Amino acid sequence: MTRLFRLALLLFALLAAGPLRAQVVALDSAEGTARFQRAIPGPQALGLLAHLETEMFLTFCGPASLATALNSLGLRDPSPAAFYPHRRMTQTSLFTPPNLAVKSYAAVQAGGLTLEQLAAFARNLGATAEAVHADALDAATLRARLAEALADPARRVIVNYSRIPLAQDGDGHISPVAAYDAASDSVLILDVARYKYPPVWAPVADLLAAMQRLDTESGRPRGLLLLTARGGG
Repeated sequence: MTRLFRLALLLFALLAAGPLRAQVVALDSAEGTARFQRAIPGPQALGLLAHLETEMFLTFCGPASLATALNSLGLRDPSPAAFYPHRRMTQTSLFTPPNLAVKSYAAVQAGGLTLEQLAAFARNLGATAEAVHADALDAATLRARLAEALADPARRVIVNYSRIPLAQDGDGHISPVAAYDAASDSVLILDVARYKYPPVWAPVADLLAAMQRLDTESGRPRGLLLLTARGGG
């Protein structure tokens, strides 16, 4: 077998494998489905799936994740006038005057949101938000915090991570997390770039590595955002 032919076979295998690599498992695969059933996800996971947004722009992963989480918590104001009398927060309507003071629409469209900016947006919209940077976490602590939060139907988890340790295309990204499977020690990430990746299970250790990578805008590691409706949790 010539070297050129071997390289051609390798390239074909990589292309046939699709966009997902070994580190992550697609929710709609046999293994992904088994993990979902084993994790026995409750109202949190189902609510997130019911309200899952697709980011409007490549940089709108933060607004899409926040709209998904807050709508699923019942925080659906401000709702566009065009939806009256129905209520639903959108990626655009969450840019209230207080949030525009945190970061303008144009600036978010140009460069996205940092973890702290996302937390500020959430607080301005009526949620209690705790931003946890990955330099304050080890695998055991992350596992415990995720398992605790995901077991509570009144709480939501959003992760700010780099795609690189998950062997996905791109770098900084934000998406909600819906469930934890103890048997595989993995979490279900509902990717808001739905045109690019399906929901996937990612190992906790790989997610920690992905959150430990530096956000060049904030100068700090990435991390997770823990949300509750104000007065809940």
